[in-house]
Amino acid sequence: MPKRRKNWLERVTDRISSGRAKKGRSTRGFPGRRYVVLMMGAALSVGGASEALHGVQFLVKKDLDSVRVMRRAGETETLVADVQQSFAANSLFKLARVLPDRYVGHESRLFDDSWFAQKERPASFTLVTEEIQKQFFTTSMPFGDLIFEKSAKYHVDPALVAAVMEQESRFRSRALSPRGARGLMQLMPRTGNWMGARNLYDPNENVDAGVKYLRYLHRRFDGDQKKIIAAYNAGEGTVKRYGGIPPYKETRNYVKKVMRNYEKRTRQLEDFNDATVTADNSLGR
Repeated sequence: MPKRRKNWLERVTDRISSGRAKKGRSTRGFPGRRYVVLMMGAALSVGGASEALHGVQFLVKKDLDSVRVMRRAGETETLVADVQQSFAANSLFKLARVLPDRYVGHESRLFDDSWFAQKERPASFTLVTEEIQKQFFTTSMPFGDLIFEKSAKYHVDPALVAAVMEQESRFRSRALSPRGARGLMQLMPRTGNWMGARNLYDPNENVDAGVKYLRYLHRRFDGDQKKIIAAYNAGEGTVKRYGGIPPYKETRNYVKKVMRNYEKRTRQLEDFNDATVTADNSLGR
């Protein structure tokens, strides 16, 4: 049986994939981005989609760090491009969302409802009632109402959020680091933008984005608190590269200080809970 001749689109994607394998280079460079955008746009132009995509589908996956394009032909799946988060990456994902699903699929599941499963809520949420937690955080520290609200929204231990905020900004909403990190949770603009914040000096937006990021790190590091804290300071990739807290003096000191803050807030919460329960019992509640 004669071998089917590949169409132009398949030849282009094969060229990208083989070049990546031979040279050992990431397709994050400009040529890879250009080919992906052009091939998807041209292939789906009027009159060309059916022929060009015969037996081929693309899946565009959006992650925190990149937008990946997978080429599917039958049961075979090949990485076509891994584009770093940028204008090109965001444009590529937006393009995928408006193209017909039978040709191009898209996937962005980082922060949907199933990602924040109730069953994964930290144990601290069950040790003290949420009402007592709310009273404690609202009355015991600046922005405590936001800390409790966003922690409950994303199922993150509020004591950890308070510990990070205390170390990062000392509860100052206008804090600005020499590196450009901003606001209460000291987020870099790129991270804040990805987490949905447009104004990092707005306490509500800043805390929402910072807690969402902590939740992301919680999932990436299977709840390992020290790795989560280290990644918040040094970056997810650095922690993965070293398999734990990296050998940086700044990061090691940061982890120690945040853990000290966390233990302090946890003890304070427990004392507040005991005092509240004792007071309620004495009043016969």
